[in-house]
Amino acid sequence: MRQSRIGVLTLFWIMGVFLATFVSRTPSVTELLDVTTGRLALLMLAGAVGALFALTLTGWFVARFGTRSVLWWSTFIYLAAFLVVAWSTAAGNQFWFALGQFFVSFGFAFTNVSMNTEAANVEHWMKRAVMPQFHAAFSVGMAVGLGAGALVSHLGVAPVWHFVGAAIILTVVRMAVIAPAVVYGEPNPEGARGGFGGPFKTARDEFRERRVVLIGLIVFAASTIEGAAAQWASLAVVKGFDMSEAIGDIAYWVFVVAMVTTRGLGAPIIGRLGRVVALRSSAVLVFVGVLIFAFTPVFWLVPVAMVLWGLGAGLGVPIGFSAASDEPSKAASRVAAVSTFSTIAGLVMPQVIGRLGDVIELRKAITVVCIGAVLSFVIARAVRTEGPLFRSHRALARSVAGEASIEPDEVRFEEDTTGDGVPDEFDDAPDTLKS
Repeated sequence: MRQSRIGVLTLFWIMGVFLATFVSRTPSVTELLDVTTGRLALLMLAGAVGALFALTLTGWFVARFGTRSVLWWSTFIYLAAFLVVAWSTAAGNQFWFALGQFFVSFGFAFTNVSMNTEAANVEHWMKRAVMPQFHAAFSVGMAVGLGAGALVSHLGVAPVWHFVGAAIILTVVRMAVIAPAVVYGEPNPEGARGGFGGPFKTARDEFRERRVVLIGLIVFAASTIEGAAAQWASLAVVKGFDMSEAIGDIAYWVFVVAMVTTRGLGAPIIGRLGRVVALRSSAVLVFVGVLIFAFTPVFWLVPVAMVLWGLGAGLGVPIGFSAASDEPSKAASRVAAVSTFSTIAGLVMPQVIGRLGDVIELRKAITVVCIGAVLSFVIARAVRTEGPLFRSHRALARSVAGEASIEPDEVRFEEDTTGDGVPDEFDDAPDTLKS
């Protein structure tokens, strides 16, 4: 278990560095491709489509082939796609950039579901809410990637060489940790449907569960909150305050450090407050932080805003994935189903923010993520491990107490010919049901 935990933490860290490597050079990529924020959002739409397509397949593929095989093959898909993105920035080719984004997100989706499934296994073995720690490792990787990005940007290194170097090094490390990360990782034939359309049926079945859909909406909101910072915060600082790319990266780095802090302390926070209160507190922090970021007239308040925004963004995604994995036998398919909502957020919100950024200041366009914070606050009860979805534990307790206060002579039994106090039609029921 210790070996698996360290291995899965490393996988999360690697994917965080990968993402930050691209995000740290977004202003340069925008300039090299000669696009506006709206056009860049449109090109990145290909990535969201790739992830959405992949997530209809991942739950079935993990069940059919096992997490070990999926992690292995998605490594090479991701490497090839990342190199295509690197070349496209040097060539200024928008078509190849969009194609590379499609397969980057396609490969990332398979990796994401597999490593979250393994993380859920570790959490079940440990019997502690450690899922935020894995996502903290992802954020630590982002912090490292952003720091490296700010450094190479300051040194004047072209994005193509930055991307190629990072891709090769990280792929080698990833290949080395797959084996220790996966304890079992074998196929689960019962979780996969055979025949044409099997992957889509597996995903469709999970969407019939109301709790899965509500958790998906929470993940949608959390992904919107986190993704808006990743995709637009650095560029918004550069454009809004006329700062360099390195300063924009540092501003986003502050966000990531705040998010790492929350995720690192996630287990005791959730243990003390519970999932629902932790999620609602996070939503309030995001709401305040984003508004400060959007409307502050002075730059010194930007770090304050990024801290609040980052602290609030830390727990939404891990709580959502942890809640989706509460039933171990369905963890892979439900994580895949919930991840679809994250992908939809990546499909829709960059377009909304990017298009708004062509009309109003980009910082103010980002305020649309406040809608996600409100949504997360309202439906937070969906992440509870037990109890009804829309009633508080206090209301449920009052209801039970009211039922328990019924006087004995008010109770009416059906025919009981055996004299055991149980209606005849229930005589063959288990003893626990009778009692």
